[in-house]
This record gives sequence, C-alpha cells and structure tokens, in this order.
Amino acid sequence: MTQSSSDLAQLFAGICRLEHALALMEWDQATLCSDAGQAARGEAMAEIHSEIHRRLNQPWIAEALAQAPADTAEQHRMLTLMSRRHREASQLDEAFVRRKVTLSVACETAWRQAREESRFSHFAEAFSPLLALLKEEGARRAEPAEAPYQALLKKFEPDLNLAQLNALFAPIETQLPELIQQACERSAQRSAEPLPSISVEEQKRVAERLAHQLGFDRGAGRIDVSTHPFTAGVPGDVRITSRYDRDNLLSGFYSMIHEVGHARFEQGIDTRWHQTPMARVQSAGLHEAQALAFEMQLAREPEFLDWLSQQLQQEWGSHTALSAANLQAHVHRVEPSLIRVEADEVTYPAHILLRLRLEQALLSGDLPLIDLPDAWNRGMAQLLGVTPGNDREGCLQDIHWCFAEFGYFPSYALGAMLAAQQFEGLRQQPGWQQPVPERHLWVCEQMARKIWHQGGGQDLNQVAQQISGRPLSAEPLLAHLRRRYLES
Repeated sequence: MTQSSSDLAQLFAGICRLEHALALMEWDQATLCSDAGQAARGEAMAEIHSEIHRRLNQPWIAEALAQAPADTAEQHRMLTLMSRRHREASQLDEAFVRRKVTLSVACETAWRQAREESRFSHFAEAFSPLLALLKEEGARRAEPAEAPYQALLKKFEPDLNLAQLNALFAPIETQLPELIQQACERSAQRSAEPLPSISVEEQKRVAERLAHQLGFDRGAGRIDVSTHPFTAGVPGDVRITSRYDRDNLLSGFYSMIHEVGHARFEQGIDTRWHQTPMARVQSAGLHEAQALAFEMQLAREPEFLDWLSQQLQQEWGSHTALSAANLQAHVHRVEPSLIRVEADEVTYPAHILLRLRLEQALLSGDLPLIDLPDAWNRGMAQLLGVTPGNDREGCLQDIHWCFAEFGYFPSYALGAMLAAQQFEGLRQQPGWQQPVPERHLWVCEQMARKIWHQGGGQDLNQVAQQISGRPLSAEPLLAHLRRRYLES
C-alpha cells in the first residue's frame, strides 16, 4: 500500500497530540509532582518519547516524503520540517531515547536538591551519565568532519553553524568588556531607593494581572510558580511560571514579562498550523527574541516604566520607591552579578559566553566534570569580575543541562540580537510614538503578522532578513546597549 501526503499529515497530527501530553507532564514535573513521583513520571515520559520515536522511524515515511507535492512555499516548508524530524529520529535508536529521558528526569530531581543544598557532588553524580550520553548523541548526529557540538546546536538553530555562531559572538567578545566598564561607571553615579518588601502572594496577584494586560490569554493557558521560570505546553494550551522574591518585586515581574513574550508567540501561531510540524517553533533564538522583545526592549523603556509605576502605586499606594524614576534606576542599573536570569541587559551576554565555552569544553572532554565549579568561578571572575560564594550561585543556578540541552544557551544571546535588530526598525515608525497601551498593541500586531502567525515557518536568519532586510548581526544589539546605557 502506498502512503500519501494525507498519511503524513495524520502521522504528525498524532505526534503533536503525544507531544502535548509530554508538555503537560513536563509542566507538572516542575510545578506539582512530588519528589517521590519523579521516577515513575520519568518512566511514563520515556514511554511516550519512545512511541514518538517509533512513529517517526517507520520505513514508509521516506518514500512518502519524496512523493509528496511541494508546489507552494508552505508545502515545501512543511515537508522540510517533516524530513528534519524523520532524519533526527533515524540518528538515534529507541533504547537511547528512553535512556536519555529517564536520566534527564533523575538529573532534574537531583539538581533541585543539589541547588537547594548548594552541593555540586550530588548533581554531578546524576549528570555524569547524562553527559556521557550527550557526547554519544553529538557523535551520532554529527556529519563527517562536523564537530559534535555543532550537531547538538542544530537541534536549536537549524540554519546556523558553529562558524556563523562564532562570527556573531566575535563583536560581543571584543566590544562588551569596555561597554560593561563604561556602563557600570555611569550606573554607579545614579542612586536607587530600595524597593518595598511585598509579600509573594501580593506580587503573584499583581504579576498575573500584568500578564493579562500584556495579552496573555488565561482562557488558553495558566500561570504557576516554579523554581526556574519557564513556558511549556502547545499553542492551544500554554503554561507559564515565574518565581518571586519578597524583597525584589521587579525580579518576579520581569520574569513574568519574559515568559509572557514566549507565551504570546505560542498563542499567536495561526490555528491552521496546530497539530502540524509548523506549530513547533524551530529556532530557540527566535523564541527567545520574542521573550526578550517584551522583557528588554519594551519593558525597560521610560514610557513603560511610567505606566508600570502607575499600576504599582494604584495597588500599594503612593511611594517614592515605586516612582518611575526609581524603577528606572533599578532596571537600568548595570553591575556584574552572579545569577544569569537576574543579570542586567549589558552584562547578560557575558553569562552566555561563559556557558558556551563550558559546554564545548565538557563535551570535548577538555574539562572534566569534577572541575566544572572551579572553571565556572574562574570564568565569572575573568568575564565579570565576580566569583560565586557557593555552587547554588554558580554552576547549579540553571536547569538546562538536566534536560541534556547543550547548544541552547547561545540562543539567549541570539534572541537578544534579533530583538534589537527588530526594534531598531520599529522605533523609527509612527506607531512607536503612541502611549504605552496603544504602543504595545501596535508592536504585538507587527510581531504577530511578521513572526508569530508563521510558527515554525521560518528559521532565525530568515526572520532577521525578513524584518530588517539583512542577516542577523550583533551590531544592532551593541548599538542599542550604547544608546540606552551610555547616551540616554
């Protein structure tokens, strides 16, 4: 029996439904599931991953893909994405897939405890077999003469190779140190009044209202609290989380704003792509660009801070600490810090450079896992002049490696580059001159039309070219940082 393009559509619709179930299990794992339930949860997740892998490896798929019509650009893109999933699945066997999932779940459970206790040895014991598996995966996926890290990078940035990545990061590496120094000196001249201490429950209530005001659809998702903020789910069912600090209310608010950017992308994908490969955004950098567009480009502008100040003072009374000027002094402060997710916009790329270097060294074997804390501390001292006092503030702060996600961290810096490149053009248009609520609606309309509706229809460089007429570059980001932190 000859399989047709309709059979391909049914195959991938079924896979999308299974991935929906997985996404909810991953959300539950990070928000509600007990530690005692994690092992059983891991086995269940491994079973679903194995079933997806089996479906993607069926022998009829290659012939059906070869015979399917590709008369339109959309058909061609759909077949490209189907072929990519089929090829990636063929590079690994089912036993490998199952082992990777169970090790990842066990590693995440160990990471939560290790982070709480600031005990790297506990994490290393769980991560060591996962790192060995990552090395094996990189070797299996690599093309001839291709570095294993490049093979892992392609999972997150399909249209970017390691040479292109290094070329994009080169201006950051050379120009960032002086920019950080100048911005820190300028920032030190400004004083900021301490923010009021607000209960976590009060912050959570206001942050959730802020998410709604920024366009998050609670009717097609939900908001929770987790150790590490994240976005999960599928376009029709998007879950976001934040975390809160009673003595730093801006930390929870800006985490929420970041995740709303992710969620708006997912909720903005055209419904005709739901349950197809086009519903899955292919570039992690493209997804991060949407979150950073909200968090860094929109929400740090003076007009937004005026609006946010009004919202907060309506809730908690007139307070000089909640004035727009004081909020701006806080969010525009530039100071080397230990925690990536709380870093300012100028020093943030240095955190990514560190992780990029360490990932490649761990994968190649040049850096033994046992030496990771010391390498991390040396790197932080070299790049930012600060040294963690413990592993919780150092190499245990991020969850990503528990998911075997080597190659993801560069996407944060790539997203910052794309967001700056996009807003470089938006700021020149009349719509930018509107008051904040109208400006936000206008910006979202532009992003929805050019990016969100297409879902996985475009990769990173395609979007950069489409929105700005030129390839992705670090220069708009560097220009944006100079404008905001050295010239304004």
